[in-house]
Amino acid sequence: MTRPDTGRPQTGADYLASLDDGRVVIHDGEPAGLVAEHPAFAGTAATIAGLYDTLHDEAADAWLVPTADGTGLTHPFWALPHSRDDLRAQREGIRRWQRRTHGWVGRTPEFMACVVTSMAAHAEFFGRFADNVRGMVARDQRDVTHYAQALVNPPVDRDLPPDEVGDVFLHVVRESDEGVVIRGAKAVVTGAATAQRLLVSHFGGEVQTADFAIAASVPVGTPGIRIYTRGIPGHADAPLASRFAEHDALVVFDDVLVPWEDVVIRDPETMLAFNTGAVGWNVRLVFQATTRLEAKLERIAGLAVRATEIMGTSELRGVQAALGELIAYRDTVAALRDAMIEQAVPSGDSLGPGPQAAMAFAAYGPDAYSRMRVTLQTMLASSFAHLPVPPGSLGSEHVAPIEPLLRGSGGADARERLEVMGELWDAVGTGFGARHELYERSYFGQPERMHLGILGGAKKTGRIEEWQRRP
Repeated sequence: MTRPDTGRPQTGADYLASLDDGRVVIHDGEPAGLVAEHPAFAGTAATIAGLYDTLHDEAADAWLVPTADGTGLTHPFWALPHSRDDLRAQREGIRRWQRRTHGWVGRTPEFMACVVTSMAAHAEFFGRFADNVRGMVARDQRDVTHYAQALVNPPVDRDLPPDEVGDVFLHVVRESDEGVVIRGAKAVVTGAATAQRLLVSHFGGEVQTADFAIAASVPVGTPGIRIYTRGIPGHADAPLASRFAEHDALVVFDDVLVPWEDVVIRDPETMLAFNTGAVGWNVRLVFQATTRLEAKLERIAGLAVRATEIMGTSELRGVQAALGELIAYRDTVAALRDAMIEQAVPSGDSLGPGPQAAMAFAAYGPDAYSRMRVTLQTMLASSFAHLPVPPGSLGSEHVAPIEPLLRGSGGADARERLEVMGELWDAVGTGFGARHELYERSYFGQPERMHLGILGGAKKTGRIEEWQRRP
């Protein structure tokens, strides 16, 4: 896709047009055709297009920042931070988008900036591919490219080294003057169907041979890529799923040619160091994730308070305590994110968020989110089940006679009650809500890995020894 150079990133129309690139998406076992028009994807695609359009409205000049070459403007998270004020500007840029989606779209177009900009800050780390990294960030910073990450191997043969699962796991089958040809699959590629590019890499069960050591930026419409998704359709009475559903995907690479200019890693040693924090992308990932979760929890807490008013239970002590717990969770997430700014450390040619607060959140978040979901289910109880009609049916001949019976307390009419409870139900009671609990729980992998990393980091930095020396 080509577009005029306006000095701004792509528009919503540019983004939607880019999805018509010949991509092959199989949803619920059937070809999806144009994803921007398919019922399962159209709502999310429109939401992402709306985010791009905010980069072109009258208020955008106040919060966008210059690209590295100074020829245009970009989203703040796509720029390399060099000060705490830069990190604060990135926080505000992420907030602007996440509060529009209420934190329900995990893979918004600023998300993968955590990886690409970290790579740019450590370009020399990538050796012979350093110029590829520089070219990638220049292109993606200008466009604010919408990426999905293809990192996770399918859950099979995890008792074996990845290099011994060549019938399933992604690997290089040959090299040529044109590039590398890759074959295999990646799992849980969230949002792949509506992304523009895939960051293909490897994470977990570290590879030992060059055949399996591959990291590259690959357009979704590249011949040989097939995306398999399944999920709950976003029907009109699913207020969150209809706008924000992200489908986790199995992405199959059937002898896909990746040009050399899109390759960034081709050896096991660099791959291992990349995955274990050598360029700082892990911490920047947490920085974006906490800001996204902050927005999600703000929306949930606001709705929950109104829901108790509609139920007439807002003055009960137990209910008030439960609401306070929800707000405390939001405040804890925000505080850990802000601590990452205050504890910022040099990271290559940039200043990166502090790793201690980042690791603390990665360990704390999964269980806390699950606790929040249980709290809502307990507090709102049968109100979730009392949704006899969708809001769109109000006023119809069959529903109008009972509309007065559907009102809530606290001055809420039938429409408000159904809308508030319906959104909360979609958040915690439907397949959309259940998937989000799994998403938050699995976001950083196995919690045990986080705890081991925290212990290892405390020993490596000498903090444990310092604590032991104190009288």
